[in-house]
Amino acid sequence: MTFIGRRSLRAAVAGALLATGFVLGTATAHAAAEDPRATRHEGNASTCADAKLAGSILTSPDDYTYTRGKLEDDQYLDILTVSPDITVTGIVVKGGNAYNVYEPGKLGLPDSPPWTDLRAPVTGQNDNIPQLSHWFVCGTEKTTTTTTTATSTTGTETTTTTASSATSSTVVSTTSQSSVGTSSSSAAGGAVATTSGGPKATTQNAEELAYTGFDGGWLIALGAALVLGGAALVFVVRARRKA
Repeated sequence: MTFIGRRSLRAAVAGALLATGFVLGTATAHAAAEDPRATRHEGNASTCADAKLAGSILTSPDDYTYTRGKLEDDQYLDILTVSPDITVTGIVVKGGNAYNVYEPGKLGLPDSPPWTDLRAPVTGQNDNIPQLSHWFVCGTEKTTTTTTTATSTTGTETTTTTASSATSSTVVSTTSQSSVGTSSSSAAGGAVATTSGGPKATTQNAEELAYTGFDGGWLIALGAALVLGGAALVFVVRARRKA
């Protein structure tokens, strides 16, 4: 073997070693390029239940807005906004033979959007980032709980009755008879007098006033007779004088 041949062989071996190292280094770099914010799953998931996520598949733009994410073309997806009435439980991004599950608030993914550079797991011998085959967002509607507290206040009503007495007048009932338990009203201060179980009320005439122990009827008659007798005596005396 000549000197030139030996130099050529050495150069070929060195080039082969460098090429092998480059390939190995590239493969190692791609293998470490999995997104740490996502959980990788082999196979396919087409529903939220398949991905073990709560809720149902959301729709855009009513529930959320996004950019990129074009199937069979883009490698990345960005979720920009989410409706205030929606809680996102996870984002599923598939490409190749596996899919990534992103859950807000876990593995470094923020609780709220924007969520950028979401992608499928690496695939192939060179651990390439594949194009998106399909993706979807899972979520639930937020529920508003209204608590109504009923306060019941029990009040005690106190009834105060004020009795008014009439001292300037005397009211005499003119009802002929009042049965037991009947209430009659008088005009003095609106007071109500109730007779219950008492004797019957009878009409009092002027002739039936209470007897006071003094009877003056005969004195009146005597006085009238004396007056008439005196008048007759005067008349007789004057008649005699004229005669």
